[in-house]
Amino acid sequence: MARLDEHDRIDICAPHGLDDLLEGVWRRNPARVSLDVSRQRLARHRPAERWPDVRVIG
Repeated sequence: MARLDEHDRIDICAPHGLDDLLEGVWRRNPARVSLDVSRQRLARHRPAERWPDVRVIG
């Protein structure tokens, strides 16, 4: 997760590293979300349409 903090500084929470973010990978976190919810998010956000170079991994 990346966001701006109250001082307009970038705050990054990446307990598993930044590789997916930097390599353009959209991947479900099985510890946080079920496969069903992940599929709903994919349908709602349509990452491959918004970012043509993104790789969506189940």
